[in-house]
Amino acid sequence: MRLAAIGSTLCLAFNAHAVELTSPAQANVGETIKVHFTGEAARTDFISIDTKGAADRDYGPYAYPARSNPVTIRAPDTAGAYEVRYHLGSTYAVVASAPLTLTAVAATLEFESPAPAGGKLAVRWTGPNYAQDFISIDDKGAAERSYGRYAYPASGNPVSIQLPDAPGEYDVRYHLGQSYDVIGTAPLTVRGVDASLEAVDTIGAGGAIEVRWRGPNNPQDFISIDATGAGDRDYGPYAYPALGNPVSIRVPDLAGAYVLRYHTGQTYTVLAQRALNVTPVTATLSAPAEVIAGSVFNVEWQGPDNEGDFITLVPVATQDDRWGESNGYPKRGNPLRIQAARTPGDYEVRYLMGQSHTLLARAPVKVVPDATSGQLRVLAADNTVAPAYGAVELVIDASGSMLARLAGERRIDLAKRALAQLLAEIAAGTPLAMRVFGARQADACLTDLEVPLAPLDVVKVAARINAIEPKNLAKTPIGASLLKVKEDLAGNTGPALVVLVTDGEETCDGDPQAAIEDLRAAGLDVRVNIVGFAIDEIGLKETFQSWAQAGNGAYFDAQNA
Repeated sequence: MRLAAIGSTLCLAFNAHAVELTSPAQANVGETIKVHFTGEAARTDFISIDTKGAADRDYGPYAYPARSNPVTIRAPDTAGAYEVRYHLGSTYAVVASAPLTLTAVAATLEFESPAPAGGKLAVRWTGPNYAQDFISIDDKGAAERSYGRYAYPASGNPVSIQLPDAPGEYDVRYHLGQSYDVIGTAPLTVRGVDASLEAVDTIGAGGAIEVRWRGPNNPQDFISIDATGAGDRDYGPYAYPALGNPVSIRVPDLAGAYVLRYHTGQTYTVLAQRALNVTPVTATLSAPAEVIAGSVFNVEWQGPDNEGDFITLVPVATQDDRWGESNGYPKRGNPLRIQAARTPGDYEVRYLMGQSHTLLARAPVKVVPDATSGQLRVLAADNTVAPAYGAVELVIDASGSMLARLAGERRIDLAKRALAQLLAEIAAGTPLAMRVFGARQADACLTDLEVPLAPLDVVKVAARINAIEPKNLAKTPIGASLLKVKEDLAGNTGPALVVLVTDGEETCDGDPQAAIEDLRAAGLDVRVNIVGFAIDEIGLKETFQSWAQAGNGAYFDAQNA
Protein backbone atom coordinates (compact mmCIF):
# COMPACT_ATOMS: atom_id res chain seq x y z
CA MET A 1 0.00 0.00 0.00
CA ARG A 2 1.42 3.44 -0.89
CA LEU A 3 0.39 7.10 -0.73
CA ALA A 4 0.76 9.33 -3.78
CA ALA A 5 -0.13 12.94 -4.58
CA ILE A 6 -1.85 13.22 -7.95
CA GLY A 7 -2.51 16.86 -8.86
CA SER A 8 -4.76 18.48 -6.24
CA THR A 9 -6.45 15.22 -5.27
CA LEU A 10 -5.03 12.93 -2.62
CA CYS A 11 -5.16 9.29 -3.68
CA LEU A 12 -4.39 5.93 -2.09
CA ALA A 13 -3.29 2.98 -4.14
CA PHE A 14 -4.39 -0.41 -2.86
CA ASN A 15 -4.94 -3.73 -4.53
CA ALA A 16 -3.54 -2.14 -7.70
CA HIS A 17 -6.29 0.52 -7.68
CA ALA A 18 -6.23 4.23 -6.74
CA VAL A 19 -9.15 6.16 -5.23
CA GLU A 20 -10.10 9.27 -7.15
CA LEU A 21 -13.09 11.57 -6.65
CA THR A 22 -14.94 13.59 -9.26
CA SER A 23 -17.43 16.10 -7.93
CA PRO A 24 -18.66 19.62 -8.73
CA ALA A 25 -16.39 22.42 -7.55
CA GLN A 26 -19.38 24.61 -6.66
CA ALA A 27 -22.94 23.97 -5.50
CA ASN A 28 -25.74 25.69 -3.62
CA VAL A 29 -26.22 25.08 0.07
CA GLY A 30 -28.70 22.25 0.68
CA GLU A 31 -28.31 20.93 -2.84
CA THR A 32 -27.87 17.21 -3.48
CA ILE A 33 -24.63 16.58 -5.37
CA LYS A 34 -23.32 13.54 -7.19
CA VAL A 35 -19.81 12.26 -6.48
CA HIS A 36 -18.16 9.74 -8.80
CA PHE A 37 -15.22 7.68 -7.61
CA THR A 38 -12.76 5.14 -8.93
CA GLY A 39 -11.33 2.32 -6.89
CA GLU A 40 -12.59 -0.59 -4.85
CA ALA A 41 -14.87 0.46 -1.99
CA ALA A 42 -14.96 -1.46 1.26
CA ARG A 43 -18.38 -1.93 2.86
CA THR A 44 -17.78 0.69 5.57
CA ASP A 45 -15.86 3.27 3.52
CA PHE A 46 -17.73 6.55 3.14
CA ILE A 47 -17.60 9.78 1.16
CA SER A 48 -18.55 12.96 3.02
CA ILE A 49 -18.80 16.71 2.62
CA ASP A 50 -16.56 18.16 5.33
CA THR A 51 -15.51 21.57 6.53
CA LYS A 52 -12.26 22.57 4.84
CA GLY A 53 -9.28 21.60 7.03
CA ALA A 54 -11.32 19.34 9.35
CA ALA A 55 -9.63 16.41 11.08
CA ASP A 56 -10.14 13.00 9.48
CA ARG A 57 -12.61 11.92 12.15
CA ASP A 58 -14.60 15.15 11.84
CA TYR A 59 -17.03 14.67 8.96
CA GLY A 60 -20.34 15.96 7.65
CA PRO A 61 -23.14 14.41 5.59
CA TYR A 62 -22.02 11.20 3.91
CA ALA A 63 -22.86 8.22 1.72
CA TYR A 64 -21.40 4.72 1.28
CA PRO A 65 -19.61 4.18 -2.04
CA ALA A 66 -20.06 0.42 -1.72
CA ARG A 67 -23.78 0.96 -2.37
CA SER A 68 -23.67 3.05 -5.56
CA ASN A 69 -21.48 4.95 -7.98
CA PRO A 70 -22.00 7.84 -8.12
CA VAL A 71 -23.12 8.51 -4.57
CA THR A 72 -25.53 11.34 -3.80
CA ILE A 73 -25.01 13.57 -0.76
CA ARG A 74 -27.09 16.48 0.51
CA ALA A 75 -24.83 19.48 1.01
CA PRO A 76 -24.87 21.41 4.31
CA ASP A 77 -27.07 24.50 4.55
CA THR A 78 -24.19 26.84 5.52
CA ALA A 79 -22.24 28.58 2.75
CA GLY A 80 -18.44 28.39 2.67
CA ALA A 81 -15.41 26.30 1.74
CA TYR A 82 -15.73 22.51 2.05
CA GLU A 83 -14.06 19.36 0.85
CA VAL A 84 -15.53 16.19 -0.56
CA ARG A 85 -13.48 13.44 1.11
CA TYR A 86 -13.15 9.66 0.85
CA HIS A 87 -12.72 8.06 4.33
CA LEU A 88 -11.60 4.51 5.00
CA GLY A 89 -14.26 2.91 7.15
CA SER A 90 -11.75 1.11 9.34
CA THR A 91 -9.74 4.16 10.46
CA TYR A 92 -11.62 7.21 9.08
CA ALA A 93 -8.38 8.11 7.31
CA VAL A 94 -8.92 10.44 4.35
CA VAL A 95 -7.44 8.94 1.17
CA ALA A 96 -8.87 11.30 -1.44
CA SER A 97 -10.45 14.74 -1.49
CA ALA A 98 -11.79 17.43 -3.80
CA PRO A 99 -12.60 21.07 -3.03
CA LEU A 100 -16.23 22.28 -2.90
CA THR A 101 -17.55 25.81 -2.46
CA LEU A 102 -21.14 26.17 -1.26
CA THR A 103 -23.01 29.38 -2.06
CA ALA A 104 -26.05 30.73 -0.25
CA VAL A 105 -29.60 30.52 -1.61
CA ALA A 106 -32.49 32.90 -1.06
CA ALA A 107 -36.27 32.83 -1.20
CA THR A 108 -38.99 35.42 -1.79
CA LEU A 109 -42.49 35.45 -0.34
CA GLU A 110 -45.61 37.34 -1.50
CA PHE A 111 -49.07 37.52 0.13
CA GLU A 112 -51.86 39.89 1.13
CA SER A 113 -51.31 41.82 4.37
CA PRO A 114 -53.08 42.57 6.64
CA ALA A 115 -54.98 39.27 6.73
CA PRO A 116 -57.91 38.18 8.94
CA ALA A 117 -57.10 36.08 12.02
CA GLY A 118 -57.74 32.35 11.72
CA GLY A 119 -58.20 32.37 7.96
CA LYS A 120 -56.06 30.94 5.19
CA LEU A 121 -53.09 32.86 3.82
CA ALA A 122 -52.07 32.21 0.21
CA VAL A 123 -48.30 32.61 -0.12
CA ARG A 124 -46.55 32.73 -3.48
CA TRP A 125 -42.89 31.84 -3.24
CA THR A 126 -39.60 31.41 -5.02
CA GLY A 127 -36.88 29.26 -3.50
CA PRO A 128 -34.91 26.03 -3.82
CA ASN A 129 -37.86 23.77 -2.87
CA TYR A 130 -35.61 21.15 -1.32
CA ALA A 131 -37.07 18.13 0.45
CA GLN A 132 -38.80 19.14 3.70
CA ASP A 133 -38.36 22.89 3.12
CA PHE A 134 -41.29 24.73 4.67
CA ILE A 135 -42.89 28.15 4.84
CA SER A 136 -44.30 29.18 8.21
CA ILE A 137 -46.03 32.03 10.01
CA ASP A 138 -43.78 32.82 12.98
CA ASP A 139 -43.69 35.20 15.92
CA LYS A 140 -41.62 38.32 15.40
CA GLY A 141 -38.02 37.69 16.44
CA ALA A 142 -38.50 33.93 16.84
CA ALA A 143 -35.43 31.70 16.64
CA GLU A 144 -35.01 29.90 13.34
CA ARG A 145 -36.00 26.57 14.88
CA SER A 146 -39.13 28.10 16.42
CA TYR A 147 -42.02 28.19 13.97
CA GLY A 148 -45.79 28.29 13.78
CA ARG A 149 -48.30 26.94 11.28
CA TYR A 150 -46.58 25.88 8.07
CA ALA A 151 -46.88 24.39 4.60
CA TYR A 152 -44.42 22.66 2.28
CA PRO A 153 -43.46 24.45 -0.95
CA ALA A 154 -43.49 21.03 -2.57
CA SER A 155 -47.29 21.02 -2.16
CA GLY A 156 -47.75 23.80 -4.71
CA ASN A 157 -47.46 27.49 -5.49
CA PRO A 158 -49.04 29.33 -3.81
CA VAL A 159 -49.16 27.41 -0.56
CA SER A 160 -52.01 27.87 1.92
CA ILE A 161 -51.26 28.37 5.62
CA GLN A 162 -53.77 28.89 8.41
CA LEU A 163 -53.31 32.23 10.13
CA PRO A 164 -53.00 32.58 13.92
CA ASP A 165 -56.12 33.44 15.91
CA ALA A 166 -54.32 36.24 17.77
CA PRO A 167 -54.05 39.57 15.91
CA GLY A 168 -50.61 41.17 15.75
CA GLU A 169 -47.34 41.36 13.86
CA TYR A 170 -45.75 38.18 12.48
CA ASP A 171 -43.15 37.08 9.96
CA VAL A 172 -43.73 34.66 7.11
CA ARG A 173 -40.46 32.74 6.72
CA TYR A 174 -38.98 30.21 4.30
CA HIS A 175 -37.03 27.56 6.26
CA LEU A 176 -34.60 25.07 4.77
CA GLY A 177 -35.83 21.62 5.73
CA GLN A 178 -32.42 20.25 6.71
CA SER A 179 -31.34 22.92 9.21
CA TYR A 180 -34.45 25.13 9.61
CA ASP A 181 -32.24 28.04 8.49
CA VAL A 182 -34.35 30.98 7.29
CA ILE A 183 -33.56 32.11 3.73
CA GLY A 184 -36.51 34.45 3.16
CA THR A 185 -38.69 36.63 5.39
CA ALA A 186 -41.64 38.97 4.84
CA PRO A 187 -43.66 40.86 7.49
CA LEU A 188 -47.33 40.03 8.07
CA THR A 189 -50.04 41.88 9.96
CA VAL A 190 -52.90 39.74 11.29
CA ARG A 191 -56.02 41.73 12.03
CA GLY A 192 -58.70 40.75 14.51
CA VAL A 193 -62.07 39.23 13.61
CA ASP A 194 -65.39 39.21 15.43
CA ALA A 195 -68.65 37.30 15.45
CA SER A 196 -72.26 37.60 16.60
CA LEU A 197 -75.00 35.12 17.49
CA GLU A 198 -78.79 35.29 17.29
CA ALA A 199 -81.10 32.78 19.01
CA VAL A 200 -84.01 32.56 21.40
CA ASP A 201 -83.26 33.48 25.00
CA THR A 202 -85.11 30.52 26.54
CA ILE A 203 -85.63 26.93 25.41
CA GLY A 204 -86.76 23.67 26.96
CA ALA A 205 -84.20 21.08 28.05
CA GLY A 206 -83.19 18.48 25.47
CA GLY A 207 -84.56 20.32 22.47
CA ALA A 208 -82.76 21.73 19.45
CA ILE A 209 -81.96 25.42 19.14
CA GLU A 210 -81.40 27.24 15.87
CA VAL A 211 -78.59 29.76 15.96
CA ARG A 212 -78.00 32.37 13.29
CA TRP A 213 -74.41 33.52 13.20
CA ARG A 214 -71.99 36.00 11.71
CA GLY A 215 -68.29 35.24 11.90
CA PRO A 216 -65.15 34.22 10.04
CA ASN A 217 -66.27 30.60 9.50
CA ASN A 218 -62.67 29.43 9.52
CA PRO A 219 -61.81 25.70 9.48
CA GLN A 220 -63.11 23.89 12.57
CA ASP A 221 -64.75 27.01 14.09
CA PHE A 222 -67.72 25.91 16.17
CA ILE A 223 -70.72 27.25 18.07
CA SER A 224 -71.49 25.56 21.37
CA ILE A 225 -73.79 25.63 24.37
CA ASP A 226 -71.50 26.04 27.38
CA ALA A 227 -71.81 26.32 31.13
CA THR A 228 -71.86 29.91 32.37
CA GLY A 229 -68.34 30.96 33.37
CA ALA A 230 -66.64 28.07 31.56
CA GLY A 231 -63.13 28.56 30.16
CA ASP A 232 -62.72 28.95 26.41
CA ARG A 233 -61.63 25.32 26.04
CA ASP A 234 -64.50 23.97 28.14
CA TYR A 235 -67.48 23.51 25.85
CA GLY A 236 -70.71 21.55 25.53
CA PRO A 237 -72.80 20.36 22.58
CA TYR A 238 -71.78 22.13 19.37
CA ALA A 239 -72.21 22.55 15.64
CA TYR A 240 -69.91 23.84 12.90
CA PRO A 241 -70.82 27.10 11.13
CA ALA A 242 -69.54 25.45 7.96
CA LEU A 243 -72.72 23.31 8.01
CA GLY A 244 -74.92 26.31 7.22
CA ASN A 245 -76.71 29.32 8.65
CA PRO A 246 -78.54 28.86 10.94
CA VAL A 247 -77.02 25.86 12.66
CA SER A 248 -78.98 23.52 14.92
CA ILE A 249 -77.52 22.48 18.28
CA ARG A 250 -78.91 19.94 20.72
CA VAL A 251 -79.69 21.58 24.08
CA PRO A 252 -78.50 19.83 27.29
CA ASP A 253 -81.06 17.82 29.24
CA LEU A 254 -80.12 19.61 32.47
CA ALA A 255 -81.98 22.88 33.02
CA GLY A 256 -80.03 25.98 34.03
CA ALA A 257 -78.12 29.04 32.86
CA TYR A 258 -75.88 28.53 29.81
CA VAL A 259 -74.13 30.61 27.17
CA LEU A 260 -74.07 30.21 23.41
CA ARG A 261 -70.50 30.85 22.23
CA TYR A 262 -68.64 31.11 18.93
CA HIS A 263 -65.20 29.46 19.27
CA THR A 264 -62.29 29.61 16.85
CA GLY A 265 -61.22 26.20 15.61
CA GLN A 266 -57.49 26.56 16.32
CA THR A 267 -57.36 27.89 19.87
CA TYR A 268 -61.02 27.73 20.96
CA THR A 269 -60.91 31.49 21.56
CA VAL A 270 -64.44 32.83 22.14
CA LEU A 271 -65.38 35.54 19.62
CA ALA A 272 -69.03 36.02 20.63
CA GLN A 273 -71.47 34.83 23.26
CA ARG A 274 -75.04 35.29 24.44
CA ALA A 275 -76.97 34.00 27.45
CA LEU A 276 -79.31 31.03 27.11
CA ASN A 277 -81.80 29.90 29.73
CA VAL A 278 -82.64 26.18 29.57
CA THR A 279 -85.91 25.42 31.33
CA PRO A 280 -87.06 22.08 32.78
CA VAL A 281 -89.41 19.86 30.79
CA THR A 282 -92.03 17.45 32.07
CA ALA A 283 -93.98 14.47 30.81
CA THR A 284 -97.03 12.40 31.73
CA LEU A 285 -97.97 8.82 30.85
CA SER A 286 -101.26 6.97 30.83
CA ALA A 287 -101.31 3.20 30.38
CA PRO A 288 -103.65 0.30 31.20
CA ALA A 289 -103.37 -0.83 34.79
CA GLU A 290 -103.21 -4.44 33.62
CA VAL A 291 -102.09 -6.07 30.37
CA ILE A 292 -101.66 -9.64 29.18
CA ALA A 293 -98.12 -10.98 28.81
CA GLY A 294 -96.81 -10.53 25.27
CA SER A 295 -99.73 -8.36 24.18
CA VAL A 296 -99.44 -4.95 22.56
CA PHE A 297 -100.99 -2.03 24.44
CA ASN A 298 -101.33 1.72 24.00
CA VAL A 299 -99.54 4.36 26.07
CA GLU A 300 -100.79 7.92 25.90
CA TRP A 301 -98.09 10.46 26.57
CA GLN A 302 -97.42 14.15 26.94
CA GLY A 303 -93.81 15.35 26.84
CA PRO A 304 -91.13 17.26 24.95
CA ASP A 305 -90.76 14.62 22.20
CA ASN A 306 -87.12 15.55 21.72
CA GLU A 307 -84.85 13.58 19.39
CA GLY A 308 -84.09 10.20 20.93
CA ASP A 309 -86.66 10.43 23.74
CA PHE A 310 -88.24 7.04 24.36
CA ILE A 311 -90.81 5.20 26.44
CA THR A 312 -89.74 1.92 27.97
CA LEU A 313 -91.31 -0.93 29.95
CA VAL A 314 -89.26 -2.09 32.96
CA PRO A 315 -89.78 -4.00 36.21
CA VAL A 316 -90.68 -1.59 39.01
CA ALA A 317 -87.36 -2.01 40.85
CA THR A 318 -85.30 -0.97 37.82
CA GLN A 319 -82.88 1.96 38.23
CA ASP A 320 -84.40 5.21 36.96
CA ASP A 321 -82.06 5.68 33.98
CA ARG A 322 -82.27 2.08 32.71
CA TRP A 323 -84.47 0.74 29.95
CA GLY A 324 -86.10 -2.58 29.19
CA GLU A 325 -86.49 -4.94 26.27
CA SER A 326 -89.66 -3.30 24.97
CA ASN A 327 -89.45 0.34 23.91
CA GLY A 328 -91.13 2.92 21.74
CA TYR A 329 -90.35 6.39 20.47
CA PRO A 330 -92.82 9.26 20.91
CA LYS A 331 -92.03 10.31 17.34
CA ARG A 332 -94.04 7.24 16.21
CA GLY A 333 -97.26 8.88 17.36
CA ASN A 334 -99.70 9.25 20.25
CA PRO A 335 -100.82 6.89 21.64
CA LEU A 336 -97.66 4.84 21.35
CA ARG A 337 -97.81 1.06 21.03
CA ILE A 338 -95.67 -0.99 23.43
CA GLN A 339 -95.36 -4.77 23.66
CA ALA A 340 -95.85 -6.23 27.13
CA ALA A 341 -93.18 -8.39 28.70
CA ARG A 342 -93.70 -12.14 28.40
CA THR A 343 -92.94 -12.66 32.08
CA PRO A 344 -95.81 -11.65 34.41
CA GLY A 345 -95.10 -9.17 37.19
CA ASP A 346 -95.21 -5.55 38.29
CA TYR A 347 -93.80 -3.14 35.70
CA GLU A 348 -93.69 0.55 34.86
CA VAL A 349 -93.77 2.44 31.61
CA ARG A 350 -91.31 5.32 31.78
CA TYR A 351 -90.57 8.37 29.68
CA LEU A 352 -86.77 8.83 29.41
CA MET A 353 -84.92 11.72 27.79
CA GLY A 354 -82.83 10.66 24.82
CA GLN A 355 -79.48 12.21 25.76
CA SER A 356 -79.17 11.63 29.49
CA HIS A 357 -81.90 9.01 30.06
CA THR A 358 -83.34 11.32 32.71
CA LEU A 359 -86.69 9.97 33.93
CA LEU A 360 -89.54 12.41 33.29
CA ALA A 361 -92.62 10.28 34.00
CA ARG A 362 -93.74 6.80 35.01
CA ALA A 363 -96.98 4.82 35.19
CA PRO A 364 -97.58 1.37 36.74
CA VAL A 365 -98.52 -1.59 34.55
CA LYS A 366 -99.24 -5.08 35.84
CA VAL A 367 -98.43 -7.87 33.39
CA VAL A 368 -100.64 -10.91 33.93
CA PRO A 369 -100.36 -14.40 32.42
CA ASP A 370 -102.21 -15.30 29.27
CA ALA A 371 -104.46 -18.25 30.07
CA THR A 372 -103.67 -19.68 26.64
CA SER A 373 -100.02 -18.80 26.61
CA GLY A 374 -97.19 -21.22 26.43
CA GLN A 375 -93.78 -21.39 24.88
CA LEU A 376 -93.67 -22.74 21.38
CA ARG A 377 -90.60 -23.19 19.22
CA VAL A 378 -91.32 -23.99 15.62
CA LEU A 379 -88.80 -26.32 14.00
CA ALA A 380 -88.80 -27.55 10.45
CA ALA A 381 -89.75 -31.20 10.16
CA ASP A 382 -86.98 -33.55 9.13
CA ASN A 383 -88.62 -34.17 5.78
CA THR A 384 -89.27 -30.49 5.03
CA VAL A 385 -87.91 -29.53 1.63
CA ALA A 386 -86.66 -25.97 1.25
CA PRO A 387 -88.15 -24.28 -1.79
CA ALA A 388 -85.88 -24.07 -4.83
CA TYR A 389 -84.87 -20.62 -6.04
CA GLY A 390 -83.29 -19.50 -9.26
CA ALA A 391 -81.14 -17.08 -7.25
CA VAL A 392 -80.58 -15.88 -3.69
CA GLU A 393 -79.31 -12.47 -2.58
CA LEU A 394 -78.14 -11.68 0.94
CA VAL A 395 -78.39 -8.01 1.98
CA ILE A 396 -76.43 -7.54 5.20
CA ASP A 397 -76.42 -4.61 7.63
CA ALA A 398 -72.87 -3.80 8.81
CA SER A 399 -73.63 -0.33 10.18
CA GLY A 400 -72.32 0.81 13.55
CA SER A 401 -75.26 -0.51 15.57
CA MET A 402 -74.30 -4.08 14.63
CA LEU A 403 -71.34 -3.65 16.99
CA ALA A 404 -73.72 -3.60 19.96
CA ARG A 405 -73.88 -6.73 22.07
CA LEU A 406 -76.77 -9.10 22.53
CA ALA A 407 -76.43 -11.62 25.36
CA GLY A 408 -72.70 -10.87 25.47
CA GLU A 409 -72.05 -11.29 21.73
CA ARG A 410 -71.82 -8.64 19.04
CA ARG A 411 -74.89 -8.57 16.85
CA ILE A 412 -72.75 -8.91 13.75
CA ASP A 413 -71.22 -12.13 15.10
CA LEU A 414 -74.68 -13.55 15.77
CA ALA A 415 -75.68 -12.56 12.24
CA LYS A 416 -72.59 -14.23 10.78
CA ARG A 417 -73.46 -17.47 12.57
CA ALA A 418 -77.05 -17.35 11.33
CA LEU A 419 -75.88 -16.66 7.78
CA ALA A 420 -73.48 -19.60 7.93
CA GLN A 421 -76.43 -21.83 8.84
CA LEU A 422 -78.42 -20.36 5.97
CA LEU A 423 -75.62 -21.09 3.47
CA ALA A 424 -75.70 -24.73 4.53
CA GLU A 425 -79.40 -24.88 3.60
CA ILE A 426 -79.02 -23.40 0.11
CA ALA A 427 -78.67 -26.00 -2.63
CA ALA A 428 -75.17 -26.30 -4.05
CA GLY A 429 -74.70 -24.34 -7.26
CA THR A 430 -77.60 -21.97 -6.59
CA PRO A 431 -76.73 -18.54 -8.03
CA LEU A 432 -76.04 -16.24 -5.06
CA ALA A 433 -75.15 -12.57 -4.63
CA MET A 434 -74.26 -10.71 -1.44
CA ARG A 435 -74.60 -6.98 -0.78
CA VAL A 436 -73.27 -5.27 2.39
CA PHE A 437 -73.95 -1.77 3.66
CA GLY A 438 -72.29 0.20 6.48
CA ALA A 439 -68.87 -1.47 6.39
CA ARG A 440 -66.89 1.19 4.56
CA GLN A 441 -67.13 4.69 5.98
CA ALA A 442 -68.51 6.50 9.02
CA ASP A 443 -71.40 8.91 8.50
CA ALA A 444 -71.93 7.58 4.97
CA CYS A 445 -74.69 5.76 3.09
CA LEU A 446 -72.55 3.34 1.10
CA THR A 447 -73.81 -0.02 -0.16
CA ASP A 448 -71.51 -2.48 -1.93
CA LEU A 449 -71.98 -5.66 -3.95
CA GLU A 450 -69.41 -7.85 -2.18
CA VAL A 451 -70.25 -11.09 -4.03
CA PRO A 452 -71.55 -10.75 -7.61
CA LEU A 453 -74.15 -13.27 -8.76
CA ALA A 454 -72.47 -16.65 -9.32
CA PRO A 455 -73.05 -20.31 -8.44
CA LEU A 456 -72.75 -20.67 -4.67
CA ASP A 457 -69.22 -21.40 -3.47
CA VAL A 458 -69.90 -21.97 0.23
CA VAL A 459 -66.27 -21.66 1.31
CA LYS A 460 -65.71 -18.43 -0.61
CA VAL A 461 -68.94 -16.78 0.50
CA ALA A 462 -68.48 -17.87 4.12
CA ALA A 463 -65.02 -16.29 4.08
CA ARG A 464 -66.46 -13.02 2.78
CA ILE A 465 -69.14 -13.06 5.48
CA ASN A 466 -66.56 -13.67 8.21
CA ALA A 467 -64.53 -10.72 6.91
CA ILE A 468 -67.40 -8.26 7.37
CA GLU A 469 -66.61 -5.71 10.07
CA PRO A 470 -69.16 -3.01 10.92
CA LYS A 471 -68.08 0.62 10.74
CA ASN A 472 -68.93 2.67 13.80
CA LEU A 473 -71.27 5.59 12.99
CA ALA A 474 -71.97 4.27 9.49
CA LYS A 475 -75.55 4.83 8.34
CA THR A 476 -78.22 2.35 7.23
CA PRO A 477 -79.14 2.66 3.51
CA ILE A 478 -81.70 -0.16 3.38
CA GLY A 479 -83.75 1.44 0.61
CA ALA A 480 -80.73 2.12 -1.60
CA SER A 481 -79.53 -1.46 -1.10
CA LEU A 482 -82.89 -2.94 -2.08
CA LEU A 483 -83.03 -0.71 -5.17
CA LYS A 484 -79.83 -2.43 -6.33
CA VAL A 485 -81.33 -5.94 -6.13
CA LYS A 486 -82.76 -5.87 -9.66
CA GLU A 487 -79.32 -4.97 -11.03
CA ASP A 488 -77.57 -7.50 -8.78
CA LEU A 489 -79.81 -10.34 -9.99
CA ALA A 490 -79.77 -9.39 -13.67
CA GLY A 491 -79.74 -12.51 -15.82
CA ASN A 492 -81.66 -14.65 -13.35
CA THR A 493 -84.82 -16.04 -14.92
CA GLY A 494 -86.21 -18.09 -12.05
CA PRO A 495 -87.77 -17.15 -8.72
CA ALA A 496 -85.46 -15.21 -6.40
CA LEU A 497 -85.14 -14.98 -2.63
CA VAL A 498 -83.79 -11.81 -0.99
CA VAL A 499 -82.81 -12.06 2.68
CA LEU A 500 -82.31 -8.72 4.46
CA VAL A 501 -80.48 -8.95 7.81
CA THR A 502 -80.64 -5.75 9.88
CA ASP A 503 -80.95 -4.38 13.40
CA GLY A 504 -82.36 -0.95 12.70
CA GLU A 505 -84.37 1.38 10.56
CA GLU A 506 -83.54 3.27 7.39
CA THR A 507 -81.31 6.29 8.16
CA CYS A 508 -80.43 7.49 4.64
CA ASP A 509 -83.82 8.90 3.59
CA GLY A 510 -84.57 5.86 1.47
CA ASP A 511 -87.95 4.12 1.13
CA PRO A 512 -87.40 0.36 1.57
CA GLN A 513 -91.06 -0.54 1.12
CA ALA A 514 -91.24 1.39 -2.15
CA ALA A 515 -88.03 -0.31 -3.31
CA ILE A 516 -89.56 -3.73 -2.58
CA GLU A 517 -92.80 -2.80 -4.32
CA ASP A 518 -90.79 -1.66 -7.35
CA LEU A 519 -89.18 -5.11 -7.56
CA ARG A 520 -92.58 -6.76 -7.65
CA ALA A 521 -93.99 -4.18 -10.06
CA ALA A 522 -91.08 -4.82 -12.45
CA GLY A 523 -92.35 -8.37 -12.85
CA LEU A 524 -89.61 -10.06 -10.84
CA ASP A 525 -90.63 -13.31 -9.18
CA VAL A 526 -89.03 -12.32 -5.89
CA ARG A 527 -89.66 -13.06 -2.24
CA VAL A 528 -88.18 -10.71 0.39
CA ASN A 529 -87.57 -12.13 3.86
CA ILE A 530 -86.39 -9.84 6.65
CA VAL A 531 -84.43 -10.92 9.73
CA GLY A 532 -84.45 -8.34 12.53
CA PHE A 533 -81.79 -8.51 15.25
CA ALA A 534 -82.54 -7.13 18.73
CA ILE A 535 -85.57 -5.16 17.56
CA ASP A 536 -87.00 -3.91 20.86
CA GLU A 537 -89.70 -1.65 19.44
CA ILE A 538 -93.03 -3.04 18.30
CA GLY A 539 -93.44 -0.19 15.79
CA LEU A 540 -90.20 -1.12 14.01
CA LYS A 541 -91.10 -4.81 14.04
CA GLU A 542 -94.41 -3.98 12.40
CA THR A 543 -92.59 -1.85 9.83
CA PHE A 544 -90.38 -4.80 8.95
CA GLN A 545 -93.44 -7.04 8.77
CA SER A 546 -95.02 -4.58 6.34
CA TRP A 547 -91.90 -4.59 4.16
CA ALA A 548 -91.81 -8.39 4.12
CA GLN A 549 -95.50 -8.54 3.25
CA ALA A 550 -94.90 -6.16 0.34
CA GLY A 551 -92.21 -8.57 -0.84
CA ASN A 552 -94.41 -11.68 -0.49
CA GLY A 553 -92.04 -12.82 2.25
CA ALA A 554 -91.86 -13.13 6.01
CA TYR A 555 -90.35 -11.29 8.97
CA PHE A 556 -88.23 -13.21 11.48
CA ASP A 557 -87.55 -11.71 14.90
CA ALA A 558 -84.07 -12.91 15.88
CA GLN A 559 -83.42 -11.97 19.50
CA ASN A 560 -80.48 -14.30 19.26
CA ALA A 561 -79.12 -16.66 16.64
